[in-house]
Amino acid sequence: MVEDHSREESWLPEDAPGEIVAVTVAQGKKDAMELFSLVLLSVNISHRLVRTIAGWRVDVRPANVTAARYHLARFEEENRGWPPATGEAPLDVLDSSQGWFLVALLASIVLFHGMTGPWRLDNPWFLRGAVDSKLVLGHGELWRVVTGLTLHADINHLVGNVVLGGLVLSYLASQTGGGAVWLLALITGGLGNYLNALYRGGDHRFVGFSTAVFGVIGCLCGLRMMNLQAFRFRSILLPLGAGAGLLAMLGTEGEKTDVGAHLWGLALGVVVGVLWHWLIARRRTIGRRGQWGMVGITVVVVLWAWLRAVQGWG
Repeated sequence: MVEDHSREESWLPEDAPGEIVAVTVAQGKKDAMELFSLVLLSVNISHRLVRTIAGWRVDVRPANVTAARYHLARFEEENRGWPPATGEAPLDVLDSSQGWFLVALLASIVLFHGMTGPWRLDNPWFLRGAVDSKLVLGHGELWRVVTGLTLHADINHLVGNVVLGGLVLSYLASQTGGGAVWLLALITGGLGNYLNALYRGGDHRFVGFSTAVFGVIGCLCGLRMMNLQAFRFRSILLPLGAGAGLLAMLGTEGEKTDVGAHLWGLALGVVVGVLWHWLIARRRTIGRRGQWGMVGITVVVVLWAWLRAVQGWG
């Protein structure tokens, strides 16, 4: 092979005998060769880096070949596997199609609040759609655990869910797809509302999409934990931090919002996130048709719930 010596970086002494032929020790990219050069410099072995057609190589004198190979082998052995792998699956950038799924979800929540208005005692939307523990458990009005997700007590409640909720929804969408976020929010929010109604009992009433938002936060935590070779608490601090901010803004317990619903949503979300990883994420990727299918399922369930609610309107 004809070698291109147009670029050469030498660490041989200036008075090195010209008749001595350099011997190749290893060959590869320049970054790797420079590391090898530092190793050889540390043990006082004269050498040079040479750029050839095949890439960069490090050459030493024939008398030093054995020693050079030994030190380079030791270096590679001691540094094998460094830097250590974190085992974390990187977050994908949210592409335009997934972004539209998310925008459509948040826009639907805002527009629906424009129709229903805020919580008032005479507001029929809340009379028929709010989660009421006694009516859900004692009268079988299970649709309320779904319709309650679509109602917001006031504009502050709505803005908090849209702004901070949009953050965690986008993170989850980057891992599961935008359509899956619709279905996961429905599952964790609806079940969270039901368990909270079961836990609180009595005449307790509450509304808000924040139960689903905390469910999404739980899903993120579950997925992050399952994507680690070893559990690292710092890897779930971001979704938990977002949840803490949302809890601080919306979490005061009372007639309009409910800490219990948030916590039930969070706990269920972790379970759902783990199940999503084991049953779906490890086996297949959900394509565009699948994402639209999950949006369709969510819309059908929400429409069914409100159709059941308006049957007793007035």
